[in-house]
Amino acid sequence: MTDRDSTSEVDQNEFVNTYLAKNMPFVARDCFTRSGPLASPWDLEPLAEKFGAYHVPVFDTLFEMQRSMRFSDYVSAIAAERTGAKPVSYVRWYARQRHFQMICADEAFAELAESWTAPSWVPSGGYVFPPIKENADPVRDRFPAKGFFVCAAGGRTRLHVDPWASDAVLCQVTGAKRFVMYPPSAGEFLSDGDAVVDLEEPDDERFPTWREVRPAVDVTLSPGDAIYIPAGWFHAAVALAPSVSITWNFVHEVNAARFAAYLESGGSTDATVKYFHATHEVAPAS
Repeated sequence: MTDRDSTSEVDQNEFVNTYLAKNMPFVARDCFTRSGPLASPWDLEPLAEKFGAYHVPVFDTLFEMQRSMRFSDYVSAIAAERTGAKPVSYVRWYARQRHFQMICADEAFAELAESWTAPSWVPSGGYVFPPIKENADPVRDRFPAKGFFVCAAGGRTRLHVDPWASDAVLCQVTGAKRFVMYPPSAGEFLSDGDAVVDLEEPDDERFPTWREVRPAVDVTLSPGDAIYIPAGWFHAAVALAPSVSITWNFVHEVNAARFAAYLESGGSTDATVKYFHATHEVAPAS
């Protein structure tokens, strides 16, 4: 994999041709720009002060929502964990990505729009999911699975593959996070077709060969770093300190054939796919 120390070496064309088109992961250091009152970095306390009254969804170590709670209460719980309290789970606060969604982060993203800038290598057009041909900006536009991820030290996301035959970008805002990735070819070792091995609590009977593969990517992301996660790659993350990340998924036109195959295999009925292909025609991105 490639781990660049600065973004000056990679422009949008190189990112599309070298990484997107070839389905290769990419880590960029110090490329995610923070600005405004939450610049150095977005500490949990200022975020809680700004959004404390909002209810946020709390998930398990994957994508099963457990409950909702006030964001200020969640941040207080994270602070309590440092003194040995029972761990809380992982906040995945998504902007709207389906027609029926009880808790959305759209207002928070709108309020923070002047406080961050996506990495310069992120394409500014040519998307088929969401269908934005030009002037795309993840800061303000609708993207699938666009969300804030917030957790205490030790908070983790188990090994998984993202949906929709889509790629993803994750930007680390606050705290450090260890990120590991395995190529799609490792699937025969990591998955039995119904589930994927939990790297921290593995079921060796169910996944007897998972130790035969090693991650192709094993990096620590610091504030300002970003990682590109290609479609089909298995990935997992664990926070090494109280953590805030921003993430979103997409499909670029260089991978349009892959997305078309996904749609033809039944993906066109997915609630998120239907939402983005319906709302893009009738409402401008906000």
